[in-house]
Amino acid sequence: MQHTISKKSFSTFCNLKVLLGIAATAVLIACSDSNQLAPVSDTAPSQDDRILNATGLMSDGSPVPQHTTSTITTSQELISDGWIGGMSIDSEGNILTADFGSRIWKVKPDGQTELFSGEFEEPSGNLMLDNGDMLQCEWSNNSIYRITPDGQRTLFSNANLHGPVAIIQRPQGDFIVANSKGKYLARIPEQGGDADIVLQHEQITQPNGLTIDPEGNIYIADIDSGHVFKWTPEGDVSSIAELPGRSNAHLVYVDGMIYVTKIWDHAVYIVNAKTGAYGIVSGNGMAGYDDGATGVATVEEPNGIALARDGRSILINTHRGRMARGAQARIILRRIEPVR
Repeated sequence: MQHTISKKSFSTFCNLKVLLGIAATAVLIACSDSNQLAPVSDTAPSQDDRILNATGLMSDGSPVPQHTTSTITTSQELISDGWIGGMSIDSEGNILTADFGSRIWKVKPDGQTELFSGEFEEPSGNLMLDNGDMLQCEWSNNSIYRITPDGQRTLFSNANLHGPVAIIQRPQGDFIVANSKGKYLARIPEQGGDADIVLQHEQITQPNGLTIDPEGNIYIADIDSGHVFKWTPEGDVSSIAELPGRSNAHLVYVDGMIYVTKIWDHAVYIVNAKTGAYGIVSGNGMAGYDDGATGVATVEEPNGIALARDGRSILINTHRGRMARGAQARIILRRIEPVR
């Protein structure tokens, strides 16, 4: 059931990087051997997460849709200190994932990785276009770039953007951008240029992820409050779900369901777009890399998310290890597939 939440106060933000999930709840211990991955120290799940995962039920009491999680391991070291930005998938199934440092990597279906484009400053969310170009948000410099298939980039927009972290395209051709530092959504014309602020709402305190359904409804992941908001083409704004804890990162709409990554809660949720019922399909609130079924699989700090080329499974990106004391941080991709 959709509902409008009451106004409430929010704590002072620690710093901008923490707000984007650039702070770990998992403690990673550095390896003395730089060729090995740093081990993960588990973190305690919240009470709500533990109950949901243990019972295998959605918040309305119905069974959680079963999914399996598997890992695509790459050997690619990250430029950032183990932080991952957004991700998109091209027409050939290659995964374009942003290193929240300076580069965009292309990961092929077999895990082979190559540099796609570089010289960014903290690239975050991105969007693959039908013509093969990609739009890449640059969070630090308040800009969005268009990148051609050969990795060349040109400026797409840099006016009225303030911490752009996610971008989607509407059926009419224009683009909507979530601005985490500005706490608003902005619109960019189809051909690029200056952005205009189109949505500011007192209850949307930290917009981080965006997705859109076939009817043009836009769903917003708020990283600060735990809410998933719905913004209709008519301009109505409501909260369809309030997920336990904070850290809603990015989200994707698939056949009436919304998958939401929860960075600091080490989990991926599924939300029924009509009823607002939610449950965990991968992870249990504790950092880990176990593959397997819902209730067994664990994840660590999932962030970017995209629908796979098969049209039914989703892909998330994360990392393993940190670039501290010689320990490598590597790109890790996880495939979450519904059981049918």
